[in-house]
Amino acid sequence: MNKDSLANIDYSDSQGKVRWLGHVIGDADLFKGYLRQTVASRVQDDASGFEETLRALATTGMATEQLERLLCATPDTKSWEIGEALAECFLETEPDLDVCWPWNTVRDRRTPRASLPGADLVGFCRQEDDFWLLIGEVKTSSDASSPPGVMSGKDGMISQLAEGATRLDIHHALLQWLHARCSGDSDLRGMFEAAVCRYLSSSGEALFLVGVLIRDTSPKETDLRYRGITLASQLPGQACAELHAWYLPITIRDLPSLMEEAA
Repeated sequence: MNKDSLANIDYSDSQGKVRWLGHVIGDADLFKGYLRQTVASRVQDDASGFEETLRALATTGMATEQLERLLCATPDTKSWEIGEALAECFLETEPDLDVCWPWNTVRDRRTPRASLPGADLVGFCRQEDDFWLLIGEVKTSSDASSPPGVMSGKDGMISQLAEGATRLDIHHALLQWLHARCSGDSDLRGMFEAAVCRYLSSSGEALFLVGVLIRDTSPKETDLRYRGITLASQLPGQACAELHAWYLPITIRDLPSLMEEAA
């Protein structure tokens, strides 16, 4: 199911090299189907074949019992984790973007609370017939305030995006992470090399930044407008950014139970 069959754009504007858009998803049943058909595999990483491999290796009754206990010993999926998966799925089908995620970051979790340091989203974006490094942040909020608290402060989205645009230690870590995951695929390797060449020749400014806000409130442009204006004043010369808010037809607190049903 395509995201565009779910959402309508409620507002859109820009300041400098920062654009912001608000997307409203009105049909709860269609959205639940989208969770099942598109998002669940991103959250649970079904493509890895992990469970199928283990089941093939459980050849005795005792082994099967232990396998079932093992498979049940997974932490509950948090709303923010589903928010990150939603952001990836939405951005993949955004008509004005050509985004590639080279790796499902769920596979990198060595502990139940592990996450990729430095950014929530890492990939490539085609701009002007060339590939750019994409760095993104995702926030999930039911805060009635507009903008919600997750957009402001040291740990807020705008500060994190501004840091992602300028901190060389973050760039080093993310490029090293991408290098390891793109080396085995010629298409991904080509994207990586093109993005890195552009990044280096621009003195580290050729970055595409994306901020995604997942909401279960009524759409308000003030969720993004003033934070977008602030970000526009903080970006280095060649960097550009988009802020997207998606307004869901269900409450955020219901996302984990719906994802459990999808499993």
